[in-house]
Amino acid sequence: MAGDGYEKMSTASPEGESLLEEENETGSTIDGRPVVSRLYLLCLTLSMGGLQVVWATVMAEGSTFLLSLGLRPYIVSLVWLAGPICGTILQPYIGYKSDFCNHPWGRRRPFMIYGTAATILCINLLSWTSEILRSFFYLFGTKTDGCAAHITIQIFAVLGIWALNVAIQPVQTSIRALIVDSCPAEQAVQANSYASTAVIVGSAVGYGCGVVGMPRMASWVENAEFKGLCAVASVALGCTVAVTATVIQEKRFDRSEAELGREKFGVKGVWKDIFDAIKELPPTIRRVCVVQFFAWLAWFPFLFNIVVYLSKLYGHQILSETTGSSSTIYIKAAGVQSSQHAIMAMLLYSIVALMANLLLPHLISSPPSRASWPSKKISSRTCLSWFTLPRAWMCSHILTSICLFGATLGDCFMSSVVFVALLGISWALTQWAPFAIITAEIAKSTNITRPDKIELSLYSSSSSATAQDEEMQHLTEPDTFQKPTIRSRAGTTMGVHNIAIAMPQMLSAVLNSAIFWGCRQLGVSDTEAMAWVLRVGVLAGIGAAVAARGIK
Repeated sequence: MAGDGYEKMSTASPEGESLLEEENETGSTIDGRPVVSRLYLLCLTLSMGGLQVVWATVMAEGSTFLLSLGLRPYIVSLVWLAGPICGTILQPYIGYKSDFCNHPWGRRRPFMIYGTAATILCINLLSWTSEILRSFFYLFGTKTDGCAAHITIQIFAVLGIWALNVAIQPVQTSIRALIVDSCPAEQAVQANSYASTAVIVGSAVGYGCGVVGMPRMASWVENAEFKGLCAVASVALGCTVAVTATVIQEKRFDRSEAELGREKFGVKGVWKDIFDAIKELPPTIRRVCVVQFFAWLAWFPFLFNIVVYLSKLYGHQILSETTGSSSTIYIKAAGVQSSQHAIMAMLLYSIVALMANLLLPHLISSPPSRASWPSKKISSRTCLSWFTLPRAWMCSHILTSICLFGATLGDCFMSSVVFVALLGISWALTQWAPFAIITAEIAKSTNITRPDKIELSLYSSSSSATAQDEEMQHLTEPDTFQKPTIRSRAGTTMGVHNIAIAMPQMLSAVLNSAIFWGCRQLGVSDTEAMAWVLRVGVLAGIGAAVAARGIK
């Protein structure tokens, strides 16, 4: 039935069909079913890497950009509430609406294409906020460096962050759901592996561009580095989405009257359906959501503060080693150098994550299974029998706690870099394990008579960051419309899982802001305040590890 559902729900363009058939000509099958080629999977998941370049740019330079406009750290922390709030409210709603979308382009592609255009526009307007507003002030004869201009620029920059996060939601939701829709159920794990690799490579590209540095601009241009990185992110997102949208073309989804009758209209009706979906989640997926709640209490402050923290740590270290008075020019140069060293540390972190993503599947045990991938033949001798995927994920949370504590212990820049780099191992599992486990539960609900596939989905190699709930099956069966399966509402289930990721980020942003404010009142430096923000993640990581023990 998985193959039938796949054929009915999504089809490739002429280019995609040739990619789809490329490997079939070699006779590669899974239990007699044709498999899509690796090139097809690459095109399908490539846009995840482009989107991650955008996120890497925002995480690497976003806080620095806002601080350069004069915003206080505790205000910047509250600004980053934009992401989790938009993720909590918009992703489930967009996912639900895309599940029922009847656009000629397909269900996901309209959201992906229009969202990409909006994201590119928003990120570039954000980076040029200061120059655009100063031009208006100049045209209307207002002081460009006055207090009113300064406050206006800050307000519009904050609004720009919110607009960017709103624009990203349909892109993120549709790409992840498209991977579920356009891949046969038997190859979902392999598709997730490609998606995970794309995400990590996207991070490396984003941080790598920050290390290399952007071309110099005119002297009147502020934050030239951020502007250059936003331009690179725009090109990366636009090109990768163009490839995915061109090659992976969806077939128009013609719904029956029963299916049309199940769709709810209006915000209240949609959210009622979403809450019903939450109640019907399998216990294992519920447990994954609990683990994700604690895990992202740790990851959120790390992702948005670590570059600034390492930058300040390096800056203090080199300035303390300087003898005599330092000129303003020297201090500015030291600030630029500090930022580049901090981003280089994040590049090392991404490289370690990529290595872990490639090597860990060979160490994690996989139970015997008849199903296998044509290109994936791993000797069982390389696996540790007790080292299952849920246990590996649990251990990664313990590693997260240790590394966050070590990175904030003392004021040695190099030792902090080592701990940050090791966190790449945990990040690789964060981008892989929860989605692989969710995939297993989905397989259990749609392939009840094929337990070997269920085991493969749970334990087998690098399934990853976008494994999201592949629920597009049995759409022509009458009972499906009476009680929709998880697979039939991939976008909705994906949004529900995202709520478990976004809600702790909101809590973390408020908590971080309170810590920054309290430290400022006590006269604690911004660097030490950031260290305390990161240390909160130590307790959250322990909580995630304890919660993960319940996953079998």
